[in-house]
Amino acid sequence: MKRLSAFFPVLTCSLFQIGAALAAQVDPNNPAQGRFLDEWAEVYMAGGKVGYMHYAMAREGDLIHTQATTQMKIGRADSPVDIRMVQTTTETLAGVPVTFSSEMDLSLIKTSTKGTVKNGRVTIVSSQYGMEQTQTLDYPKGAVMAWGMFRESLLRGFKPGTEYTLDTYTPELRLDGAVSAATKVGDWEEFEHRGKRQRGQRVSVTLKSLIGSIESVSWVDRNGWALKAVISTGFGDMVVLTTDQQTALTDFVPPEIFMKTVIKAGRTIDAKSTNRVKYRVRATKPDIDLTGLPTTGMQAVGEQTDRWVELVVTRQRHKTNRPQALARADSRATNELQADELAEYLESNLMINTADPKLIELARRAAGGETDPYALADKLRRFVTDYVEAKTLNVGFATASEVCRTKEGDCSEHSVLLAALGRLNRLPSRVVVGLAYVPVFGGQDDIFGYHMWTQFYIDGRWIDVDAALKETVCSPTRIAFAASSLKNTGLADLSLPLLFKIGAIDIDILEVE
Repeated sequence: MKRLSAFFPVLTCSLFQIGAALAAQVDPNNPAQGRFLDEWAEVYMAGGKVGYMHYAMAREGDLIHTQATTQMKIGRADSPVDIRMVQTTTETLAGVPVTFSSEMDLSLIKTSTKGTVKNGRVTIVSSQYGMEQTQTLDYPKGAVMAWGMFRESLLRGFKPGTEYTLDTYTPELRLDGAVSAATKVGDWEEFEHRGKRQRGQRVSVTLKSLIGSIESVSWVDRNGWALKAVISTGFGDMVVLTTDQQTALTDFVPPEIFMKTVIKAGRTIDAKSTNRVKYRVRATKPDIDLTGLPTTGMQAVGEQTDRWVELVVTRQRHKTNRPQALARADSRATNELQADELAEYLESNLMINTADPKLIELARRAAGGETDPYALADKLRRFVTDYVEAKTLNVGFATASEVCRTKEGDCSEHSVLLAALGRLNRLPSRVVVGLAYVPVFGGQDDIFGYHMWTQFYIDGRWIDVDAALKETVCSPTRIAFAASSLKNTGLADLSLPLLFKIGAIDIDILEVE
């Protein structure tokens, strides 16, 4: 089971960036030369301090440089994950992006991304293990980054009732388009800050992208400095408190958050013998959107309201044991993809670098000359199950290149490596994020927890394959929330559709066959 730890740096950097942008004494048209903003903060989750953040902004000539550093440690079933992320931007005084970069230590090996914006195009270079991948895309017209957002906040002011929406370019959330940031300036109100009641002006910001939304609330003082920011997640509130450098850097102890977010199944299910399960997924909190859950080869979306949705998940039959009539029905139901539509499920990206010589050799060895697609899927699944020797939770979202070298990780590492080996053997592949049932985990019985697995496109339909749970023919004791080729996104970004639903949904098991 995978925790969503790798996504937290995106949340906290985005959140603190917005809070820091309320420094009212900075001249938005002519900031002072040198460093004019230097903020430190502590980050709390589940009642414990999990890390710190540092945000700095400086002017050199007619360029503005920003840097945001996040250092965190997240507890996951007694296997903490260390997270470090450094983001930078360079922009003109008018807020036009010039360059940006990010370095992420989310697992064992550092991954870096650098971007250049010029003539309406953005060129992005991603690297790992000395290998680089480059892509050039249209830059979303008018989209701002760190200084641009900062500047607009100052120009718009903080009068209660002020509302505006900016298009922002946030590479951690989306490479090929803008993410909107809707800001609402509220009234003065009391809030708790370090055990004391204080007054601050409420400012809420919602980042909206194609794959989900991130909502935050900040309280600022009369000078516009952010004192506290809160973002609600499936793991409880993430709280960011501004402080001095020495306090921010003091030791922190990661609280256990994984077991706080599992969902009780309410009954025992025999995954091996079960062929069909009917679920009702219910929202337990307001504003939880349960629309948009995918229909896959296994999962059919049924009746739904604004508060719940019913799903029927059925074990798929492979070619060797399914009747011809069923095969034809499956084909009609799954809207067969054309060759051009399948291209992105075969191509290389940052998470699945099909140009990596080590991955190429591993794919050849794993296939062993097999050409039948169903037999090949089974062979690749078994290979990955055995190849990932260290089944550990203390790895963030690793790329396929990393997993093929380290041989360790949990469900996401299994799924991305299996997807890579499939593509290199001409099996279109994607990864799926959702929930899976486990009878016992972390001292609890009969739970659903966050999970990731792989799908191969065979005979006009997506076939679910799970290397972490050792299933070539997957049991229906799982619910899919999103699927992705990982083009222009990462595993952490893919988790967004589920992130804000964990802790806000329950699952009723209506039927088991």
